[in-house]
Amino acid sequence: MISLFSNPQLPFFQTQQSIYVLSDSDFAKYKQRQTQSEIDELERLVDSHKSSIERLEKTIDALKKDLET
Repeated sequence: MISLFSNPQLPFFQTQQSIYVLSDSDFAKYKQRQTQSEIDELERLVDSHKSSIERLEKTIDALKKDLET
């Protein structure tokens, strides 16, 4: 009896692996681009949260005015 797990050569279990060879300077540039991309995304998130905070503060102010009347 043949088990799928006993024969690692079966194509079903083979995966294609990609290997990239980069120079140190290319890798440094890649890391810099990735880092800048992450910074940009985090700044977008911060801006989005600031906008949400402003809307919430306006809502709080409106509710406080309603309490006063």
